[in-house]
Amino acid sequence: MNTNKKLLILGAGIGGLSVIKELTDSGVTLDDLDITVVDKDFSHFLGFTLPWVMRGWRNQDSVPIRPTPDALSGLTTVTGSVRGVDPVSRTVTLADSTELPFDALVIATGARNAIDKVPGLRTAVDTGIAVHYYSADAAADAHRALQSFSGGKLVFLVTSQPFRCPPAPYEGALLAADLLRENGSRAATQISVYSPEKQPMPSAGPYAGSELVALLNAEGIDFFGEYSVASVDADKRVVEFQDGTTVQFDLLVFVPPHEPAVTLDGPGWIPVDASTMQTRHPGIFAIGDTTAITSPSGRPLPKAAIFAKNGAKAAAENALHYLGKTDRIGALSGRGYCYVDTGTHTSALGEGDFFTLPHPAIHLTAPSEELHHAKQHEEQDWRAQWEDAVPAKR
Repeated sequence: MNTNKKLLILGAGIGGLSVIKELTDSGVTLDDLDITVVDKDFSHFLGFTLPWVMRGWRNQDSVPIRPTPDALSGLTTVTGSVRGVDPVSRTVTLADSTELPFDALVIATGARNAIDKVPGLRTAVDTGIAVHYYSADAAADAHRALQSFSGGKLVFLVTSQPFRCPPAPYEGALLAADLLRENGSRAATQISVYSPEKQPMPSAGPYAGSELVALLNAEGIDFFGEYSVASVDADKRVVEFQDGTTVQFDLLVFVPPHEPAVTLDGPGWIPVDASTMQTRHPGIFAIGDTTAITSPSGRPLPKAAIFAKNGAKAAAENALHYLGKTDRIGALSGRGYCYVDTGTHTSALGEGDFFTLPHPAIHLTAPSEELHHAKQHEEQDWRAQWEDAVPAKR
């Protein structure tokens, strides 16, 4: 009879794979631990590659990352979608009714798009006047729409908070301007960004957001903060905001509403201890985009890949501690960074400690080609850990 303890990992994206790496690198003997990883298709991507698809620098088929069998050797892999988690019976039920028992659990299933949460938005998408770039296929559609855009009002819209990759709406606008300049339509196009945020990237503190707005303004892009969308009228090509104001568009590029792919204890983002990543249930941890974490300054921790990795490190160590495999206890690091694509194959960088008091003091560097290359290398290095093939650098 197998008496090994069971560690179950839900999700084989950046968070889940980082948990696997941390377990492997922990130095702890794992021979008496059964580790199972569940994912709907064992394919993921780095979020920052999607704006590259929108820009036309990459095609949609080049961004998926699929771990090889060797990269997941020693683990049990289960392909399926999670229906629910029962913290009392310590089981996970899949969509096909399969039940998987666990002693410890790490939820790393991320967030998913929820376009229908904004009235009228689905109709605008179906009629081709609204696009987004929060999936590979959608990013390819956005590229085609921008490539054929001959001028008019181009509106970028953040539909709700929180959302994955805090700089994405703004680098999307910068990359669109870059693309339109290349195809000759920039002079005939008015670009604006509307967001419920008072300023971009509020989790980074008071400086990075205003610096990013300055980058937008330097490219002739207007930023409008504290605009919360109420609905989209596809027939009139109008975005209606909750304060009653409206804005017209010829093409709408939006950040979709987000929701957690898996929930626990009811709807909404999964709350966790901001240090250990444990939920209110002992031995059940959650990391990455599916969680809700507030930093010491009272700001929400951004839904960014670096914090999925940081969370994986803490959760892996604490899961091993819970299972009696180590005396060590892990804590979530507040050190984070993000690259911001600015067009013409250049990127800016913001990095620092998001747990700093009284607030983070993160600044953006000046854009450079070197930073854009560093961003490309980050994808190549991650891909090399899990796949045999590395895409050619542009």
